[in-house]
Amino acid sequence: MSEISVDPEGFVTGPHRVDTPHPELPAALADLWGRVTVAGGCVGFKPTDEVDRLRSVAEELVEDVRNRRANLLTIGQQHVLVGAAVLRARRMPVYQHTGELVAIAVDPVLDGKGWDKQLHDAALVQAQAMGLQQLDTAVPAGHALEDFYREQGWRERGRWPDAAQLAEDDRRDLVWFTREV
Repeated sequence: MSEISVDPEGFVTGPHRVDTPHPELPAALADLWGRVTVAGGCVGFKPTDEVDRLRSVAEELVEDVRNRRANLLTIGQQHVLVGAAVLRARRMPVYQHTGELVAIAVDPVLDGKGWDKQLHDAALVQAQAMGLQQLDTAVPAGHALEDFYREQGWRERGRWPDAAQLAEDDRRDLVWFTREV
């Protein structure tokens, strides 16, 4: 990860839907995910994951955005990516009215500023624009994420014991939530 300076009181723009990804977007996503993960946040990576792994996943996501297989909403601060939400519509015919809110990531420096809710709400608006009627998401237990999603009107539908392996000795339930759009 590169050295990134985020001002906790600085001006943040967005959320913006990414229609045409910038060439530096994969590196910016990898940096953001790394900062969130190292700070103890949960965006799908382990603190021990190599930066190349984060970049590879970011490149795949950007390719999916470019090919309209995923939607990406971002927030920024002076040319620094400080938040992102990933939304995917289901492709199989009987599920095309549903989608997945894959992840919301906000730079830890901006924690508590409400940007997670801003990205969440923008993702709901985007889901409506896509014609989706229902969303689901899954998060590891033991983070404030469970409370966050409940506060946003999501309903817990089930738990998969030990499905999220955050570290070699840290396995947690994966909590599945759904919500009407």
